[in-house]
Amino acid sequence: MINNTRVQLLPFSKEREISTLVENRRAFTLDNLELHIYETYKASEQVPLQFDDIVMINMIQGKKVMHINNIQSFEYLPGQMIVLPASVGMNIDFPEADFRNPTQCTALTVSKEKMGRIMDYLNEFYPKMSLSGNWKLDSEQYHLYNTPELAELLNKLFQIMTGTNPLKNALADLTFKELVIRLLQAQSMLVLELGKSANMVLQHLKDFVQKHVSEKLTLDILVKVANMSRSSLVRMFKQELGVSPMEYVIRQRIAKSKELLRITQSVKESCFGAGFNDVNYFVRIFKNREGLTPGAFILT
Repeated sequence: MINNTRVQLLPFSKEREISTLVENRRAFTLDNLELHIYETYKASEQVPLQFDDIVMINMIQGKKVMHINNIQSFEYLPGQMIVLPASVGMNIDFPEADFRNPTQCTALTVSKEKMGRIMDYLNEFYPKMSLSGNWKLDSEQYHLYNTPELAELLNKLFQIMTGTNPLKNALADLTFKELVIRLLQAQSMLVLELGKSANMVLQHLKDFVQKHVSEKLTLDILVKVANMSRSSLVRMFKQELGVSPMEYVIRQRIAKSKELLRITQSVKESCFGAGFNDVNYFVRIFKNREGLTPGAFILT
């Protein structure tokens, strides 16, 4: 797991604040947002939970097993986010929770009306460049890994909401709007990786990069493949995915190197096979992005 995608641990409840050992809840309420912090101190199964508003759930410590409607159950671990519409029921298992290792997660709720206003604003003033539709939450991409940008904004937002700044309503509102943009971009990236993007240019470039990841790839090459100007290509990537074209290439190379490390068990072969041309640089960037060296990754 990438270390800098984990949301920071929040202070645990004091003993007098614990009213139940399963999903003990504290709430911090602002004008348009509510932050719920849940902690569980004993192993439990099939604990029901449902929210009346759109909810963004982040696992911070421990492990859960999630059962959501008819979706196949899955493990839910730190560094992951779940985004659900209002009134979606879920049942949760806590297989490892105890007082020595309690679970902690957050649920950030926002009304459908507020989320709608944010989408209307983005679609009016910052419409997508391509014919890939309007900005909207993708209900099918409800389970995703935090990006570093998402984790940074979540940490900032939670600090604001649990703090005492007299302007925290305004600060939280601005931070939440940025968080929504990053969430939409993360969903767009996930859809692209699944091969389901409605943006045909991005889909074509993704296929090209994956096919030629071990070769020399420059911005000029991507511009030619996309048949776009340099400025338009950069703007499209940053708007829809939140990264530059070359940052996207680096992320694809990191992903390819992880595949190769598992297969070859060789740092050098994985470096060059993923398109990096310097082993020292590869080790540095891999550790920066993944939180451990390629050699340590092999041992995991």
